[in-house]
Amino acid sequence: MSKSRIVTIDDQKLHFYTMGKGPALVMMHPSPSSAESLLPLAKELAENFTVFCVDTPGYGKSDPLVKKPENLRDYTRFLNKAFFKLGLEKPALYGSATGAQLAIRYGLEYPEAVSHIFLDNSAHFDDDLRDKVLKNYFPDLTPKINGNHLDIIWTMVSQMFQFFPWCFTTEEYALNRPQMPLVVLQMVAMDYLKAGEHYDVAYKAAFKHEKGEFVQQLKIPTTIFRWNNSIITPYIDSLLAFELPSNINGFYIEGDAAERSMKMTSFMNSISKQIPIHTIKESAMEVLPDEQVIYVKPTTYPPKIEATGKYLHDAWNQLVLSNTHLNAKAIQESLVDWYSSNSE
Repeated sequence: MSKSRIVTIDDQKLHFYTMGKGPALVMMHPSPSSAESLLPLAKELAENFTVFCVDTPGYGKSDPLVKKPENLRDYTRFLNKAFFKLGLEKPALYGSATGAQLAIRYGLEYPEAVSHIFLDNSAHFDDDLRDKVLKNYFPDLTPKINGNHLDIIWTMVSQMFQFFPWCFTTEEYALNRPQMPLVVLQMVAMDYLKAGEHYDVAYKAAFKHEKGEFVQQLKIPTTIFRWNNSIITPYIDSLLAFELPSNINGFYIEGDAAERSMKMTSFMNSISKQIPIHTIKESAMEVLPDEQVIYVKPTTYPPKIEATGKYLHDAWNQLVLSNTHLNAKAIQESLVDWYSSNSE
């Protein structure tokens, strides 16, 4: 069973879930989600690793960095202090998407402090595509009291599994795959709502870092997972097409999501025997105080999820009518809590 914990560095809280036994494995999530998204995989790895699923600063339950990060080094510098305080002397790192770029940068900055890196959804983008993504992929999602930002979020979420990048809807970028179930779209929409107006800070920094040249520079054992059903498979292939040193290897997975999880878990567990075990400093971990969202909750269940996204507006309007004293940011927090507390 996972424990929700924090470690405090310079008055800033880094939140993580921890579970399991064995050598340390730090897991870092995609943007704009949180460590919660990694818990199913973490539970599969917990028999062979002591797993730490970390909320990137500014996401999930972690405080944002005091100074707005300019690049991934600002994150890895803070993470290094936190890992040192926790006694994570030479953990393995797993990262997906933004988390993968954090793992790469951490390995470049602190090669002596990492035993193995597992890269999931790590890619290479050429400069032209990267520039277009940075200009179009990250709209302003500042909460508006009229709820109009919800339309942008639902457009992003709906197109995300149909096109990559989501913002380019021509055939060149079409994924030609079935739309995800509504429950998945709802989950991703909630990730954006939870992350709030600063959802793009680590996200943008990661896109700027998504270059094969950085991976080539890694000196420690590294595994790049290549899954044929990823929405960025062509760009993972672009990364694997680089001339990579012998310490970096691709691990190819066919099949569906269940096979992906099974094969990744099996491979990572086999590597656990090569990871040194260090004494983790339990005394450095603190329990995160409970924070309750204060608002007037409508007596009915929130509107049912539907494909147009109109349900989000309906829920938003109900909360605004019941909480006329709250600003848009507080309404957004209430919306997330209302759906979370009725997730069944």
